[in-house]
Amino acid sequence: MKKNLLTSAALLFCMLSASLMPEVNAWSEHPLLTGPALKNHPVWATAAPVRATHLRTFLLETEKELELFLAQHEAWSRANLPNYAPRPDALAFKATGNPDDIVERFYRAIRINPHTKAPLYLHLLPGDDSLGRPRAHPADLCTLTGLELMQFTHYVWLKDGEMVSPFDVLVTATDEPDYGLDLGLFADSNTPYGDVYGFGNQPFGNPKLEYSGQAPFHMAFYHEAGILYAAGPFLKRTWLDYRIFLFKALAEFAFHKSQDYWGWRFAGWGMHYVGDISQPYHMKPLPGVSTARMIRINLQSMMGAPKAVNNAVQLVSNRHAVMEVYQQLVSLEMHNGKNYEHPFYKALQNPAPLQPFSYDFILRTASGTSAAKGKATDKALAKYIPHHMVSDPSVEVSTLVTELMNLMQEIEKEKGPDAVDALTQVIAGHLRDYSMHINSYLNDVIRVKEAH
Repeated sequence: MKKNLLTSAALLFCMLSASLMPEVNAWSEHPLLTGPALKNHPVWATAAPVRATHLRTFLLETEKELELFLAQHEAWSRANLPNYAPRPDALAFKATGNPDDIVERFYRAIRINPHTKAPLYLHLLPGDDSLGRPRAHPADLCTLTGLELMQFTHYVWLKDGEMVSPFDVLVTATDEPDYGLDLGLFADSNTPYGDVYGFGNQPFGNPKLEYSGQAPFHMAFYHEAGILYAAGPFLKRTWLDYRIFLFKALAEFAFHKSQDYWGWRFAGWGMHYVGDISQPYHMKPLPGVSTARMIRINLQSMMGAPKAVNNAVQLVSNRHAVMEVYQQLVSLEMHNGKNYEHPFYKALQNPAPLQPFSYDFILRTASGTSAAKGKATDKALAKYIPHHMVSDPSVEVSTLVTELMNLMQEIEKEKGPDAVDALTQVIAGHLRDYSMHINSYLNDVIRVKEAH
């Protein structure tokens, strides 16, 4: 019987691994959330402006110490991260003194997309003054080809050596991991670097789709039933914890070397992944489907009726997408209207009670809370969003562009204004967790920074 259950569960996850939606942003446009969540943190009252410096400059000025630091962090990762994929020794960062390839050597050592651009710029929030800085185009900031969602965001260039607010650096950086850092990193990604990075084949998602490859670095399934891990061991092949602790350590290294601009920027990169934890669709593969139901619908699939499996995956994909669109549209409206009484704004400024940051915090507390909320969130989306968008598996919601861009009006038209208010409150609950997670992370970064 156990063998049959394992086989059944394995079939589900084989289908799921190929079907997890390719658009895997946990929250859309992170600065819309990190700005309000962090603006009143006491650190900014005494944090002096920092000098913007190119990544190449930072690396050249710290090259010898960086070699030792990265070697030590690799040893720490192998000893402390339970599902870590060890960095191949051939990729270890070496202080060669060669300025021409130092950025590429660094990118390969930390195993990110070697085409990552990381220029000097700021991501402005709605209403922010550009102070005369020239506007930057999204294509100059990221490696993605689909830039539609970035066209309405205001980016501006910084000059090398310009003094800039550390708050602005941090908030800007929280969006960057969605700009291509984690793309093309697998053996089946059809990239030269994916062949040598040591992550193996992409564990889930479609490697032929541009955005899909970042999912195993932005999602983590720590709270599934044992039978599902046995049937789908790929569920453990996620590296969100690797990214969090790598970039947090790099931030602390930069602060220790008095490279505060890159300290805040690396801290923002790590904060992005911490923020992803509060999105329940990143902590549960099928939040609205129980283990028993997964097994039941797969038994049906084994008998030649895969429709129930396909439907479950499609509905989760649609609800995930709609939740992100709603969050971004409402956040933009909140910022543009300077609505500081909005439930989103109040949730971000009044986080859940802070808890000390640690690996256990990531693995159990934060992720456990998010995973536990998955079922209720999934039900709320089914209740408050128009039926055809989230409860009709024959619909691919990403094709409903006009309806998505007018989502609040569509909800009000079919479900009434109370549904808009109710859904806002559901998501605000997740944003309280988001704020707690990133504030806990920031507090620990500051604690280590001040200890040096």
